[in-house]
Amino acid sequence: MLAALPAPFTCIGDQMNSNVQSLLRGLEILDVLADAQDGKASLSDVTRLTGLSPSTVHRLLTTLVDNGYVGRDGESRSYVLGNRLLRFSPTLKRRTSALRELAHPRLEAITRQTGETSNLVVLDRTVAVYVDQVEGTHPLRMVPGVGATFPAYTSASAKAILAWQRDGRALDLIFEKAPLKPLAGQTITDRGTFARDLKATVARGYALEQDELEDGVSCIAAPIRGQDGVSIAAISVPGPTPRVLSPNAERIGNLIREQALMVSRALGYRPR
Repeated sequence: MLAALPAPFTCIGDQMNSNVQSLLRGLEILDVLADAQDGKASLSDVTRLTGLSPSTVHRLLTTLVDNGYVGRDGESRSYVLGNRLLRFSPTLKRRTSALRELAHPRLEAITRQTGETSNLVVLDRTVAVYVDQVEGTHPLRMVPGVGATFPAYTSASAKAILAWQRDGRALDLIFEKAPLKPLAGQTITDRGTFARDLKATVARGYALEQDELEDGVSCIAAPIRGQDGVSIAAISVPGPTPRVLSPNAERIGNLIREQALMVSRALGYRPR
């Protein structure tokens, strides 16, 4: 039979739990500011989006401001991400630079053969992040821009990454705040349908997104896999639905899959 912990140990455990909770809430606030329109949000905005009490949000924001991770907009006095976060940027760029160097020639090859914009995309929790791009040549073309983000549940790139991961934790995170908001006519908002889409993605070798982020716009993506076979990124080609999908979906999809596999092989992946 286990003996009860002495009071001092219980207090220490409670304090640790409280500290972890505060840290997680602070990180949630940073996520809200990162996703905010125009890059800034008021106290009431942060309170509404986090579901925390105004007093808790104010206390955490004050701490983040005091430490440079959050700043104040000069005119509106809204909250913005702080300059101290810039110190992490060079490290993040170095981490993805090798992947970009390997993938960029493959993006160029895809755009050269299709005329469409091609992208290198990674998954950051619940959003797909564009980290490299080769712009297409069609007069009407999709150019999200490096650094652009889109909700993972609307993204072919996110599907391509999630389909070749070995656990469901990322999927749990994406759907923990269900029901999700539909952004276009075919947006998938329930986990069951999304999971079936991932199985279809594995079967064909590439992911499809049809009118899920924006009506009239579709996307095809294939995974880049590391040495262990787990996906770490994706290459995607978005464009107007009539041009990207039927009758071109299979041709473009196989091309992206082949080019992504070349990057995967360079990273040490060996198909079985």
